[in-house]
Amino acid sequence: MSNPIRPLRLFAKDETDLTIMATCLQDAIIPVGDIAWLKSKKEFALAFNRFMWEASEEVLDNSPIYFRTHTLLKIENVINVQSRSLNLQNRSEILSMLSLKAFDGGVDLLFSEDKAIRVQVEKLNLVLTDMGQPWPTRWQPNHPKENSA
Repeated sequence: MSNPIRPLRLFAKDETDLTIMATCLQDAIIPVGDIAWLKSKKEFALAFNRFMWEASEEVLDNSPIYFRTHTLLKIENVINVQSRSLNLQNRSEILSMLSLKAFDGGVDLLFSEDKAIRVQVEKLNLVLTDMGQPWPTRWQPNHPKENSA
């Protein structure tokens, strides 16, 4: 990697912080097996494979190269966790992150295929930490353009 990138360490304590964090997590992927609710610690943790939108594209053999990294998202002060359209016992299922949305009393983790996890908290406090070295990939997430006719 010719442009070494510093690992991210972000904190979200309000809706503005959460919006920034959601941008960084868009298109991150995660096996359900890498999601844990640590009830006794009041924590909910997710270990993502995150596309590094903030990294500049490089070129190798006339092909673009992008980067991914492992990222831990920890949500603190957790009261309750609910899921929609997914079975948290199906540990091999792969989820694709769309966004994080605050609601009064917590945060919704929104995934593709209308899947979601709602985390209720006493007080909003999320920590995102990149772990380990980024690795190259030739695949950049691609989304259909809205209103393209």
